[in-house]
Amino acid sequence: MTTKQVRDMFFAPGTHFSRAEDRALAREDLIYNVTEDVLVLMERLDVSKKELARRLGRSKSYVTQLLGGARNMTLGTLSDICFALGTAPRITILDDDSGIPGEYGEAHWEEEQEEASGIRYEVLNRRNVIDRQDLSHWVNEAA
Repeated sequence: MTTKQVRDMFFAPGTHFSRAEDRALAREDLIYNVTEDVLVLMERLDVSKKELARRLGRSKSYVTQLLGGARNMTLGTLSDICFALGTAPRITILDDDSGIPGEYGEAHWEEEQEEASGIRYEVLNRRNVIDRQDLSHWVNEAA
């Protein structure tokens, strides 16, 4: 169950969440999904936490903390784990609104005014991002 599904269970539909709350939710979702994917792969390969720790040259408690979300997993650590499991990580950054909860998933650049400080900042809202894995973009560029 995703953290968004959990949030939907406890709050009425249409409940507004702040940008910080949406960002925290997105972070928790990513941590949950990555660690679950690693755990599923370990189960399929019949690799225990103890064995993964041995392959990484780390303690079992370190691996338990990583896969439990208690320790921050860097991209380098994720790469090391995947290498130890005989696979390679692949990260996809979505170029649609399905991955960003709340109003910040709108698909355009917008300027926002920070009320307290008067500082202006821009928020990237996904349609302006080029998906470099989308071959049709490169075919159009080459033409």
